[in-house]
Amino acid sequence: PAPSFECAVCLEVLQRPVRTPCGHVFCHCCISASLKNNAWTCPYCRAYLPSEGIPATDIAKKMESTYRNCKECETQVCLSEMRAHLRTCEKYIEKYGPLQELGDAVTRYSCPYCQCEVDEDELMDHCLTYHRSERRAVCCPICCLTPGRDPSYVSRNFISHLQLRHTHHYEDYI
Repeated sequence: PAPSFECAVCLEVLQRPVRTPCGHVFCHCCISASLKNNAWTCPYCRAYLPSEGIPATDIAKKMESTYRNCKECETQVCLSEMRAHLRTCEKYIEKYGPLQELGDAVTRYSCPYCQCEVDEDELMDHCLTYHRSERRAVCCPICCLTPGRDPSYVSRNFISHLQLRHTHHYEDYI
């Protein structure tokens, strides 16, 4: 059967799809928000979830090569770019209002190497893609803005620092 590219939580095209241990696929921000509110149960089948799951890279790859028409303006759009399209689609906005994301209040950080603005989830991928070989000591932009963390902490291996210190989000604990 053809995979569904719709999230059962937000009912929109998947964004950063994650597969839960029980096999269901949700947007990363949707499953994260749902688990915070629903005591670690799958929002679809209510199975216990020991974690939010793993990236559904097979679905993400299929979305990159699958095109659908926007339901409002009929423009053909790659599914992996559909959310970005809906944010600017005048007919969609006119009918439904601006596209709301569960994680809309995402903090943006400046990459310490190139000053590119990314959110916390994108920072690791960005640094692995563009700065893997960088060895300059840099100040962590997340530590600078997180209460209780040392804003002057300088890391000689920033990517390892991200992996060790920032795999969980501050908001998960407040």
